[in-house]
Amino acid sequence: MKTKWMRRMALVMAGTMLLAGTAGCTKQAAPAAVDGGGSAKQGMAKNPNLDDGKNVVGICWSSLAAEATQVLIQNYQDHYKEYGIDEIILLQAENNLERQIDQLQDLANQNCDIIIVNSVDPDGIAPVVDSIMAQGIPVIAVDRRINTDIYYTLETDNVSCGRDVAKAIAMLTLKDENGNDAEEGSVEILKCVGNMTSSAVRDRMSGLNEELAYWPHLKVIGEPSVESNIEKVYNAVLDGFKTNPDIKAIFVVGDNQVAPVVSALKEMDRLYPVDDPRHVIVASVDGISSVLKGIQAGENDIVANQRFDLFCYDILSLCQDYFNGDTSSMGVNSKLPTTIVVRQNLEYLKQQGLLWAMPAE
Repeated sequence: MKTKWMRRMALVMAGTMLLAGTAGCTKQAAPAAVDGGGSAKQGMAKNPNLDDGKNVVGICWSSLAAEATQVLIQNYQDHYKEYGIDEIILLQAENNLERQIDQLQDLANQNCDIIIVNSVDPDGIAPVVDSIMAQGIPVIAVDRRINTDIYYTLETDNVSCGRDVAKAIAMLTLKDENGNDAEEGSVEILKCVGNMTSSAVRDRMSGLNEELAYWPHLKVIGEPSVESNIEKVYNAVLDGFKTNPDIKAIFVVGDNQVAPVVSALKEMDRLYPVDDPRHVIVASVDGISSVLKGIQAGENDIVANQRFDLFCYDILSLCQDYFNGDTSSMGVNSKLPTTIVVRQNLEYLKQQGLLWAMPAE
């Protein structure tokens, strides 16, 4: 165990750059491209809808409940005409697989030239996606991959995202309240497990679990399944403290779950200031405005900032390229990095224009 501890401690010097305000490389970093291979790369049938004189893009999203998703969809609606698109048709499946399958087929039947998808289930929608691709209609996966050959995928590198959040928790808790090295198993973590049908959540939890296991002072004491239910998150926090009153950190898979965590801490009179040794660290993923403001206010502490801006603009640009005859991105899976945002680097990242929900002034 001591060897593992020393090996991980060697990463702290590099990792502190995340907390010191120098994690600004995401803006310049190109997404990592992975050849998706398969039939999409080899070529597609002629798109039957391209010659009708109207550029139509269908969007089928798993759910519009999350604030980050609402901002993304609004950006699609505000900017699509700038990319030579005449119309977008937006549908949401409300996390219902059968509904999404029907909606995807409906979009194909409505003469959409391209279909953008955020999948409810990466395996469950594969057959209908195969059928649409066979018709010559490109399918683009955003934020969540689809487990079949498609035209293009743009997603967060969620494994690395989960690792980075766990590492940030580890670094914020390396010392105890007396300034000594934290003892083995002394930092208790409540890990709220989200909707595991989502490929993004599965990858995120995989990276998180892998990194947490490397740090001897971190100890997961609960893994309640909260899915995407806000009430379940609230109750999971209340129940967690009943059996483990010394919880030091709480992780949730998305920013929409931060508010119920904070509400539960307030209900229990456990929302302590950052400089209080009883302060409970709250960590999440997305980067919405309310969470960034919560970091500034000391209510929550860590967020992995996803590039929801690029989920919009890069995808609209890809659609424009397709309409202009450029299919060079066919068969590629691009993974976007996240940036860890904490109190110490938030203002710097804001001024660098790296926070999609908090533009530079």
